[in-house]
Amino acid sequence: MKERLNTSLHSLSLALFVGLLAWYFVAADATLPFILTVLIVALIVIEIISLIIVSKIYPESHTSFKIGIIAGLSILLGIKTMLPAFFVPLTIALFATNFLYNFYTNSKRRKGGFKRKKNKRLKF
Repeated sequence: MKERLNTSLHSLSLALFVGLLAWYFVAADATLPFILTVLIVALIVIEIISLIIVSKIYPESHTSFKIGIIAGLSILLGIKTMLPAFFVPLTIALFATNFLYNFYTNSKRRKGGFKRKKNKRLKF
């Protein structure tokens, strides 16, 4: 159940991405940095919720990667003010990495190969 909810959250983030990009191309008053800022904040919230849901099910490498994505999204908000010329390309690169990883984990989960290993206890 939790894994389906996680997949639904990733689908929601992709639909939000497509919807906001459509808004950018339709609305003449919206700028791309503003649209990407809204998307970054929404993705931070979605990724935190997703991480809370599956952190006990998925392996530690997944948790570490998702924490890195959340940190990268937060850093992008600072890059927007410091280096505005790099903001759009870095944001799109991070979004692409996040979406490709989401599709990778969803397909690997369906095959049954993406589970947390049980801890081995030391016997004295």
